[in-house]
Amino acid sequence: MTRRALVPALVLATALTAALAAGCSSGDDAAGGFSGGGGGALSCPVPVGPMAFAVSGRANSPAPGLPQSLQDATISVLTRAVDQDYQPRVTLIDLDGRPTSAGSDTFSTDAGNGIAAEDDRNGFLSGFGEALTGLRARAPEADVLSALDLAGRSAGTGGQGGERPGTVVLVDSGLSTVAPLDFRQRGLLDAPPAETVAALRANDALPGLQGVTVVLAGLGDVAEPQAALSPAQRSSLVALWTAVAEAGGATCVAVVDEPRGGDAPSDVPPVSLVDVPPPPTITPGQTTTLPDDNSVGFQPDTAEFRDRNAARAVLTPFAQFVAQSPTARLALTGTSARAGPPQGQVDLSARRAEAVKSLLVELGAPADRITTRGVGSEFPGYVNDVGPDGRQLPGPASANRTVIVEPTG
Repeated sequence: MTRRALVPALVLATALTAALAAGCSSGDDAAGGFSGGGGGALSCPVPVGPMAFAVSGRANSPAPGLPQSLQDATISVLTRAVDQDYQPRVTLIDLDGRPTSAGSDTFSTDAGNGIAAEDDRNGFLSGFGEALTGLRARAPEADVLSALDLAGRSAGTGGQGGERPGTVVLVDSGLSTVAPLDFRQRGLLDAPPAETVAALRANDALPGLQGVTVVLAGLGDVAEPQAALSPAQRSSLVALWTAVAEAGGATCVAVVDEPRGGDAPSDVPPVSLVDVPPPPTITPGQTTTLPDDNSVGFQPDTAEFRDRNAARAVLTPFAQFVAQSPTARLALTGTSARAGPPQGQVDLSARRAEAVKSLLVELGAPADRITTRGVGSEFPGYVNDVGPDGRQLPGPASANRTVIVEPTG
């Protein structure tokens, strides 16, 4: 059995080696909850190859552990590895502000029969589960992007993974607080994934995940004092990390929907809180700014709603407000990010205001009592969305894309 350098606070190889050498059968009592069964199949086939787990034992995210479906997948890999006479390496990545490899070990067995091999496998899993649940952050903040990259290097065919492609598992809330993917940046939670991926690619910041299977678990599941995400915000976060993994070269990306709960570990370095914007306050008689989110936001560079049904739900009270009062009027003002020529910004923001009007009319509002205009990026409250290098900043750019609904009657 091979051993690799370990973080002093963890005992991955020691725990695995001791458990395997003891030949104990852990069964349902395996440390880390490796009971097997009942977790449901993942949407991606998990190959028999190296596995790298990027797991957070950090503030603001539930204590580390594996959902049942991931336990089942890990058991399956080790079981099939015995049949294929392959010795998979398992690596743990400690996800914090400066992710590091917490250790790795290789599963092998010289058992002469299936029962003994199963005992060896369960012993290995017992040690692995103990090491995984014992992971604790050492550096402040959370750098999910770097943790994915480090895991990709551990499991990919181009790194220590050898000739077989492997699997990268991320278990974290996904709320990274380290640049270039810092969710404290205003608007980033709502930004279209394609724009964020483009910005990461331009900065050569995508994780190296070529040829590996990626499994994402726990995204959007937080622990106090981090504010909870709405279902729409969690969907946005899942879409973003899925797009990042695909852009990094993953052959398949699976998302585990099993929720993670519980408190964050105690006595760990601090992680900054991510501001979770509340949904727009719908008060038809007052000025309301419709944000660029999954409820009333638009597809990039178009006046097409991301989710027309969600937009209908948001805009229905405004339509009723105009329809039920003969004096009520609405003025719609579209704003935009500072991208492209100024006239193009004005044109796009005007078309988005018109799209909102069209939907209001469809919902019963009189067209002759709704006016529209576009102002592009020239409006009070504009947030600088261009970085020092001249590239667009996805978060602030998203914050600048709005339609302001103002009652005028």
